[in-house]
Parts: sequence; structure tokens; C-alpha cells
Amino acid sequence: MIRPLLLIVCAVLVVAVHCFAKEKEPPSDSATSRRLTLAEFLSKVATANLDYAAQRYSVSVAKAQIVAAEVSPNPTVSFSYFGDISVQNQPSIYTSGISQPFEMGGKRGGRIAVARRNYLTAAATLEDFFRTLRGTAAGAFIDAITDRMIVEQKKSTYESLDKLAATNQKRFEAGDIDEVDANQARVDALQARDDLHSSESDEATATVALVQLMGIPGAEAPTPVGDLRFRVRNFNLKTLLTGAMEKRPDVIAARDSLEAARASVRLARANRYPDVTVGLSFVHTTRSKNSINPSPTFDAANLSVSVPLPLFNSFRGEYEAAVQSALQSATSLKSIILKAEVDVRQSYKRYELANARLGQYQGGALDLADKVLEAKLVSYQKGAATLLDVLTAQKADNDVHLAYISALTEQAKALVALEQASAIWDLENGQE
Repeated sequence: MIRPLLLIVCAVLVVAVHCFAKEKEPPSDSATSRRLTLAEFLSKVATANLDYAAQRYSVSVAKAQIVAAEVSPNPTVSFSYFGDISVQNQPSIYTSGISQPFEMGGKRGGRIAVARRNYLTAAATLEDFFRTLRGTAAGAFIDAITDRMIVEQKKSTYESLDKLAATNQKRFEAGDIDEVDANQARVDALQARDDLHSSESDEATATVALVQLMGIPGAEAPTPVGDLRFRVRNFNLKTLLTGAMEKRPDVIAARDSLEAARASVRLARANRYPDVTVGLSFVHTTRSKNSINPSPTFDAANLSVSVPLPLFNSFRGEYEAAVQSALQSATSLKSIILKAEVDVRQSYKRYELANARLGQYQGGALDLADKVLEAKLVSYQKGAATLLDVLTAQKADNDVHLAYISALTEQAKALVALEQASAIWDLENGQE
């Protein structure tokens, strides 16, 4: 009797301990594990983005081209046999030789110079690809946060209108207001709910778009963390322009491309020099027993030098093409420098105006809109204001908050564009 009772007590204790341990475990919310800050998201993009990974191969290819350019022409080994098939006792001749082409005019050095410049161009182009990708990813992250903030604002508006509709329904049932006011409040609440659902769809689309940038097929959409409140930066336009001309990878790539084109001109000039081929062969002739012309066994050596005559191919077309390509690269460099300058100046002005616009809302416009709405609600409950006054105040309050979110978004995107244009990046630590 005692033993079964002890077993029951032990079982109860085990179950209790197990339940207590489960209560102590942290909640395994999958959404929590998917929460990403801007810095974490950009790190994942840099690590796993498929387009960026594919672009990196261009640098590997360019590096391999350097190895290929360093290769010199291979020597040629030859063997031959001359035998008498007429049965006239003529001698047999055995010949072995080796020949080596020698590139003249510095062709090998020219090829190496072109390959190295192409490698630098590919590396700078990859860096510029990542600069653009990082800006695109930051913009997508900002859009996702913006859509989330819009959903939160519209949800708050819907809840407020739904509460007003419920209150008006009770007041109508009590005979305090007309049916039209109750119906109008419910219609506005339904419209607000429809607007909320539309915004929720936009938010879902924006968050799913982040998956593609992270390069993880089948991954769940992350939850972006942030509020778009970046501290206001005081940039100097002259400093930004100077830094952009020195650090922007597209400008660096254009400069390296110009140097590669100039190296190609030197290579084309070197190609106009004919190569020299030096050959050395040894000949062994056996004894001849021919009665008319007998000869003893003997060995001979042959040294030859051959040079092609540039009668039909003087590489003039290749040289002219290289010269024109160099002129084209020089013009492209000027164009890219001008575009970079305009990009910085436009982004700088955009950021200034975005800060000014945001400052209007941070000066108390949000609090004023909330106070007006609250005052209208109180007046409506007292009968001193109409339902139209309340709905107008509600719409104005919602519009002000949405405009504030829009101003936050514009400032954040303007900052991203300015730092992207100026080839600087410190947004990970730039939030308030």
C-alpha cells in the first residue's frame, strides 16, 4: 500500500518539476529570432546576396588573366627521319631540333600591365556594385520600417474610429444622437479598416522583398527593427566632393579602365614588332654504301633564326583601335567624375531639405494635432461639436502623423543617398 503511494508522489513531483522548467524557459518565438537591425541586415546582404556573390567571380577571372598574361611562348621540339625506300643504299638521316620564339618589343610586359589594370578595374567595379547594393538594401529596409510605422498609425486611427462608432451606437440606442451619426461613424471606421488592410499588404510585400536581398531561398521574412530616427549630420559639401572624387569606386574603376586602355595602346604598339624564332637542330647521317656516291657516317648541327615579314599584318588596325579606346575611356572618366559631382550636390541639397521638412513636425505639430483631436472629442461628447468636426480632426491628426512618417522616411533615404554618393558609410551607428 505504501509503495504505490510513493510511486504516485514521485510521478507528481516529476511532472511538477517539468512544468516549472518549461515556465523558466524563454519563449521560443520565431519572430524574435528573425528581428534584424539595419547593421545586421546589411551584414547578411554582404555575406549571402546572390548577385553580389556572382559579381565576385569577375574579380577572380581578372586575377586569373594576370597569370595567363605572364605565360611566355612554349619551345617547339621536332624529330624527323629520312629513309631510303628505293633500295639504292642511300644514307638514313635522323634529325632532332628545338626552336624558341622570343617576343620582341615588350609584349609580355604589356600583356601583364593590361591584365593588372583590368584586375584593378574589376575590383573597383565590384566595390561599386556593393556600394549600390548596400544603398538599395538600406532603402528596402527603410521602406519596410516605414510600412510598419504606417500600419501602426492606421491601426491606431482605426481603433479610435471603431471606438467612436461603438460609442455612437450606444448613444443612438439611448436616444442621444440621430441614426445618421451612428451610421456615419461606422462607415468611417470600416473605411479605416480597409485602409489598414491595404497598408498591411504593403508591409508584407516590403518585408518579403528583404529575403531576396539576403539571398536565402525559402527563408521567412525578417522583422526589421528601428524607428528611422537618425541623428542630424552636419556635412561640408566641399569635403564631400573631395572625398567622393578620391574614394568613389566608380570613379576609381574609370581611372583604372583608362590606365588599362593606355596599357593596351602600348601593347598594340609592341605587337607591331615581329617576334624572332631561334632554332637549333642536330642531324645524324648514316653511312652510304651506294657505289656511285658513297659517304661516311657524319653528324651536323643547324642554327636558324626566323623573322616574319609584316607585309600583310602590321597590326595597324589593332593599334588604331587601342588608341580610340583610350580616348573613349578618357571621355568616360570625365563623364563619371561629373556625374559623381552632380550626385553629391543633389544628395546634399536633398538631405538639407529633408532635415528642414522633418524639423517642422518635430517642433510640436504632432502634439498639436493630438490635442485638437482630443478637444474635439470632448466637445462632441458635450454636444458642442458635430460628428463632422470630430471626423475632420481625426483625419487631420492621421494625416499629420503619416506626413511625419513620410518626413522621417525622406530624411533617412536622403542620408543613405548622400553617404552612398560620397562613398562614406556610418549609418549603423547613426541612429538616435
